[in-house]
Amino acid sequence: MPVYMYQASYSGEAIKALVNNPQDRTGAAQAAIEANGGTMVGAWMAFGEDDLVVIADMPDDESMVGVALAISSTGAIVGGKTTKLLTLDQAVSGMKKAKAVLSVYKPPA
Repeated sequence: MPVYMYQASYSGEAIKALVNNPQDRTGAAQAAIEANGGTMVGAWMAFGEDDLVVIADMPDDESMVGVALAISSTGAIVGGKTTKLLTLDQAVSGMKKAKAVLSVYKPPA
């Protein structure tokens, strides 16, 4: 199954709710992922640009989009972004394909 990294920040209201009622939201994220046929690899809180990072195995792009859109639609998340991750074998295959493209593509002169 494809693997995805979902990064997002909580809205101000969601942060206020978490401070007033501290809780582990892993179960909620896992339920959302499983509702679309996926498996959660892990979830982490983060410092910096994003408040949380979730890694999930999902059946396809549409399933991941469904999870991301559903969670974002609640207003608890702002600035969510999804990145499809590749195995190193997939990356090497892509490198070989890039090499083949370079044999025919010429940049503007």
